[in-house]
Amino acid sequence: MNIKFLNGTAFEYIDAVETEEFYNGASRRTLTFECEAEAIGVDLLNSVLSNEENTKSITLENAEENAVNIYDDYQLKLKCGIENRLVKSETPDMPAVYTDRLVFKLGKRTYIEEQLKKLGI
Repeated sequence: MNIKFLNGTAFEYIDAVETEEFYNGASRRTLTFECEAEAIGVDLLNSVLSNEENTKSITLENAEENAVNIYDDYQLKLKCGIENRLVKSETPDMPAVYTDRLVFKLGKRTYIEEQLKKLGI
């Protein structure tokens, strides 16, 4: 599965979850991605996510299912970094397996925040 930003930056991701979350005093839509740690450099990703024009429209492509999803206006960078994630659960024969993953989260502005931005406030 691939993610593509408006500036042309594209890379593979493992998982994407869209949900509603309470963040910074308001409930807002969020989009959380999990990628291999080497999918893209953290500094490069951070610079892409920091420019709101790049995240105005995000295209997700799944070649196996021949599906394309477009997400608009996820312009707030809420998280960007490497996290240790559980890959395989513990069993009686094996310990749990963890690995580093690149995780980033984007959020939408609330209606009021969007109107204030349009007013330049």
